[in-house]
Amino acid sequence: GASVMVYQLGYLEFLGLEALAPAGGSLFWISPSVALAVLVGLGLDYDIFLMDSVMEHWQSGKDGKSAVVTSLDQAGTIISAAGIIMFLAFGALLASTTPVLNQIGFMLCVGVLLDCFVTTKVTIPTLMALVPDNANFWPLEQKTSMRERAFGGQTVFVQRPPPSFRRSLSWSH
Repeated sequence: GASVMVYQLGYLEFLGLEALAPAGGSLFWISPSVALAVLVGLGLDYDIFLMDSVMEHWQSGKDGKSAVVTSLDQAGTIISAAGIIMFLAFGALLASTTPVLNQIGFMLCVGVLLDCFVTTKVTIPTLMALVPDNANFWPLEQKTSMRERAFGGQTVFVQRPPPSFRRSLSWSH
């Protein structure tokens, strides 16, 4: 939508930036394809980061709404920082003299901002907070992994907590 307004209809032409001017009156066919693939990957990355934090708080005994609020409080800043960094990195594509790279860069910049600040921070947490606790599909406790190890003919069971990406990044263990 935004790309069509900028690169086909010329809505930002008044800025005088060549990177935001219509190029031939249409979008290049590859621009949306590349941007979609990258944005889906980034969106999943941010969402998995948030969901891992929600599961960690859920498993520690918090109800669904509290887990979502606490996770958003903890992971929200990191997701915002990552989104701004990616926005700046993709914005560098707008400095190119190649119109297709300008279009891809614009699509990625708009998509990253929407994903970081609307989808991951507002839409997903709101929908998760509206789901009643008895409808959640997460188990309260995850089964710990058991491994048999033999020590001199004696079998020993070693219990380990399940691996967690969030646990490695959190300040309080």
